[in-house]
Amino acid sequence: TDAFVNYQCKICNVKSNKEHVRLHAKKPFAGPIAKAKRQMDPDDYERVVKEKMKQNRKLSRDEAETDYNDFLENPYYALDKQEEYYKKLGYKDMYEGMIGEAEKEGNGDEVRERIETFQRNNKIKAACVLVVVASVYVYLKGLYDVDPTFLKQGLPNFNAR
Repeated sequence: TDAFVNYQCKICNVKSNKEHVRLHAKKPFAGPIAKAKRQMDPDDYERVVKEKMKQNRKLSRDEAETDYNDFLENPYYALDKQEEYYKKLGYKDMYEGMIGEAEKEGNGDEVRERIETFQRNNKIKAACVLVVVASVYVYLKGLYDVDPTFLKQGLPNFNAR
């Protein structure tokens, strides 16, 4: 027997099924940005939700709102959606999916090279940031070890003459 058959949803106050319960289980609470957007410009919020429902006829209102709230709250929304898309196509991750789809079009080597360059450049940038942070820490630690009171009077004013 199915425990969710004829389950009374406490949120919507309707008889529900597994899919309805899963919707609420997946639906995160709207974060502060989404709440602010909804309160400050309810007409635009409503327009975007209706547009999402129109674009994808399978989306219910709750799903469209959840999707829009995720977009407002998550800075990596587009990357997450792209990753999800390529995983549905059977690829391991987004990069493999981009290369696989490009190979179907005949330009897989070009896309592979762009992705490798992108990843290499980002690794170099990350290493540089870590080196700068570590260097600043070591410098400030050295100053503190010499004179533990050096920041008590505030940062030095090099512009005063």
